[in-house]
Amino acid sequence: MALLRREFLKTAAATGVIASAATKLAAAQAAETGSKSTPDALANAKMLGARMVKWQSPYGSTDLEKCPHRSPVGSSTIGVVQGIGPQVRALYRLYQATGNEQYKTAADRYAIFVLSTLHDPPTPLTNMIEIGAKRVHTNSSAWVYGKSLSPCYEWFTANNPSEDLLNLKAYAIYRWLQRHRRDDSYFGVGYGIPEYQDAQFSCDLGEVGTGLVGFYKRTSHPAALDDALGLANYFLTEYEEGSARGVWSSKLGAWLVGPWPGGGAEHFTTQRYNESAWGWSCLVVGEFLLELRPFVKDDAIRKSIDAKCVDACRWCLDACQFEDGAHGMFGRDDKWVGQGAAAILLYAKLVDAKLVASHVEQTYRPKIERSWQWMLRHTGPDTYPPDGYIKVNGSTTTKPPENLMWMMSWTIEALLAGRQLFAEQT
Repeated sequence: MALLRREFLKTAAATGVIASAATKLAAAQAAETGSKSTPDALANAKMLGARMVKWQSPYGSTDLEKCPHRSPVGSSTIGVVQGIGPQVRALYRLYQATGNEQYKTAADRYAIFVLSTLHDPPTPLTNMIEIGAKRVHTNSSAWVYGKSLSPCYEWFTANNPSEDLLNLKAYAIYRWLQRHRRDDSYFGVGYGIPEYQDAQFSCDLGEVGTGLVGFYKRTSHPAALDDALGLANYFLTEYEEGSARGVWSSKLGAWLVGPWPGGGAEHFTTQRYNESAWGWSCLVVGEFLLELRPFVKDDAIRKSIDAKCVDACRWCLDACQFEDGAHGMFGRDDKWVGQGAAAILLYAKLVDAKLVASHVEQTYRPKIERSWQWMLRHTGPDTYPPDGYIKVNGSTTTKPPENLMWMMSWTIEALLAGRQLFAEQT
């Protein structure tokens, strides 16, 4: 989400050329969706997944010419990596739902591309280094390490259990992440904002947490679990002005964007970091904490996780949902397909964890069903809005383009999750 992390990665290690599978997938999809019994949700998910396959370059990145959601070369951004991580999990889940190998092939290649681009942090710690006469981004911020450990490493190895050569890279990434340790938020994100050395944005640190849990699941490395528990405290601690020890806002009932004053980051116009919550952090942080929850032995910590994740889901529905079921980002601002998907995914995870009490379900189940119906109506081949965005008051922006693909990935996952959660309506 960062200001500085968007420096474009101009050089990356290629991972080996594999011919594009987009043509084969299109043919397979035509056969799969030809049946009238195919649920709309699955058909819509496959339509969006086909785009992600089509947009892949032969070496595993998003193609500079084919993909509309990649920043151009020379635009000073490494956002290409942030858009790819969520695609990996969405495509693996599509593979699990359909058995179509084309999705897995694309997911494998995307994951390996991300893992191949990472760099160890320079000394002294900085985002930029000189190569020849050019200054390039080091691609060594904490958030990218988190994204690379999960979904990229976690899901690749889960889907390719006989391949163990990436284990060494994962352990190296985990060691590199330690350079971002801090006393207050446990980890920093690895980039600053004006007047503050580290932004400590909640969504980015949520990605770090998910990466740590994913790494622990695949390796059982005990220090990774210790780090995840340490980082969780940042999200369970009440925010205090002038401090970065906590980012939870009881006033809002959700996590703040960050602990420091300021604004102007991705999708922002007038919003302030330490005054605003948004759908990004509700899902990203909620997902981290709920993935961590089975490994938490302390009952008080587990109860705090439960309460805050339920409250964050409530915030998404109470503060961001329009009457027609669409969702805004910071509130009822503009309509984002991917923000509705985020709320659905968070609700689904709460249901899976059996954390939706009867009184909560009575109030919020009808609301999340409206979110689901709106998403179904706006994810067809002819109904998915450009960039997944419908302007209402214009107080959010569609920059950077990689985030639009990120939200498309959430949309695929929500369509798949909703097929079970709302089975009677699909």
